[in-house]
Amino acid sequence: MSSTRHVQPTFLTLQQAAAEGYAAYSTLRKYIADGRLPAAKVGSRVKVLRTDLDALAVSVRPATFEEVEAAAERLAASAPPLSDAQVRRLSTIFGGAA
Repeated sequence: MSSTRHVQPTFLTLQQAAAEGYAAYSTLRKYIADGRLPAAKVGSRVKVLRTDLDALAVSVRPATFEEVEAAAERLAASAPPLSDAQVRRLSTIFGGAA
């Protein structure tokens, strides 16, 4: 005969979730309000499942040089033209030749 264990879901209050570093209390409230984080009211407390908090995690990887360069080019293309004085100042700051 096989034994089957039933695992009880773990609920956390928003204060507990914030203390464990999932997000700030106000951010968790915002996620609940906009539907990103399911929540249940238990008595007078709002609680969330640890598994739902874990699902909010997003993989973070460093941007590649090409991604940074492309973002800088998009930003430069959308910026207004610089005056000669601004170009000289930026050249001084970044160590380039004006």
